Amino acid sequence: MPRTKGKALLSEERILRAAVSYADESGIDSLNIRGLARQLDAGAMSLYHYFSSKDALLDAMVEFVAAEIDQSDPGGRWRGAITRLALSAHAAMTRHPWVCSIWSKSSLGPNRLAFMESILRVLREGGFSVADAYDAYCAITVHIEGSALQAAEFPLKPEEYESAAAGFLASVEAPESIPYFIDHVRYRVEHPDVADSFAIVLDMILDGFEARISKT
Repeated sequence: MPRTKGKALLSEERILRAAVSYADESGIDSLNIRGLARQLDAGAMSLYHYFSSKDALLDAMVEFVAAEIDQSDPGGRWRGAITRLALSAHAAMTRHPWVCSIWSKSSLGPNRLAFMESILRVLREGGFSVADAYDAYCAITVHIEGSALQAAEFPLKPEEYESAAAGFLASVEAPESIPYFIDHVRYRVEHPDVADSFAIVLDMILDGFEARISKT
């Protein structure tokens, strides 16, 4: 496609970077081909040359995020490799919070398939049976996606939590009816470092599977 004077040359990568940047800043719901074309100073039909539909663009955006996951083989025991994969995937989804809502609905592309295969390969080569690897894969991926989705949709920013919690505690009419939840809220306020519990819960999940396979 020839360069138009005064305009940057379109490419699949440039369109994807613009789409991902837009979604990062404004969310995925308002993203559309025509609006993206205006942002790129191009005609909508020019974008359709690269992506046949919005769904095709969304699939490519998921692949773009999946490519950010560090899938290099660190060697060593399975637990360290799984931790590295999970932390990298969670970080990628946290950087692009919109991806959580479409990750599981998108078509399986090579980057996402490679990520899934990496988890299963590490588990199987680490001594997991097919059945145990299936259970572990489900637990690990649900934790990655669920934690990122919860963080993306949580209604409070970290700096707002203390005042919101104080307001909630002051408004409870019968605190004796929910003593454990009140302890939970107070603990979160007193220990702000637990706000991101992803790694802690991941360790708990892996503890369980390590104990299971050690018995086989």
